[in-house]
Amino acid sequence: MIARLPNLARLFLASCLTALAAQAAPATLELREGDHLCLIGNTLAERLQHHNHWETLLHQRFPRHQLVVRNLAWPADEVDLRPRAEGFGEPEQHLKANRADVILAFFGFNESFAGPDGLNAFRERLDAWVSATLQADYSGRGRPRLALVSPIAHENLHNPDLPDGEANNRNLELYTAVIRDVAARRGVVFADLFHPTRALFASGKGPFTVNGVHLTAAGDATTWARRYMPP
Repeated sequence: MIARLPNLARLFLASCLTALAAQAAPATLELREGDHLCLIGNTLAERLQHHNHWETLLHQRFPRHQLVVRNLAWPADEVDLRPRAEGFGEPEQHLKANRADVILAFFGFNESFAGPDGLNAFRERLDAWVSATLQADYSGRGRPRLALVSPIAHENLHNPDLPDGEANNRNLELYTAVIRDVAARRGVVFADLFHPTRALFASGKGPFTVNGVHLTAAGDATTWARRYMPP
């Protein structure tokens, strides 16, 4: 059986497989029975293990699919900078060991600290990684299905000990646009979390983060469950 998720602006991988679709990219991410889903990338993905609303919603939406989810993300990971202890193994080894059918890639936050000057390098690095990933077969069942997930916005907590996020958001918006462009160029799903979370954070109903960029339990529940699940 094959299921296709609805408009990606309305859910994020049935909480995490989602968001706005780029014009030239697929509007849906296909899920099949028995799929192995692997999350890779930065702290946003890694912290999905802390509260775990999205995975609960995923299994609720696809109760008969027997989906297998593995979170392989690591704080501060970048597209091609993923330092690990000696002997840990290369990222591709872990995707193969977990037989990844679907990959959700969370990149762009750490890279955004390079500002506008780093955009071209980020585009080249991300495009090269997507191209190589789409040629791989980690599961033995063919090439993986891939979604590129943007960073969330930076919430202004009005705390004098923390940045207000204005400068950070300018950079994050630029890097989100690059992710969208690469997804469109390579024909993969793009999940825009930046613009919806910027609107959420501006609602005045927060705080939704502990420090402006890492979601609290309430922020996790609100972001994934309320904004990305269909009615």
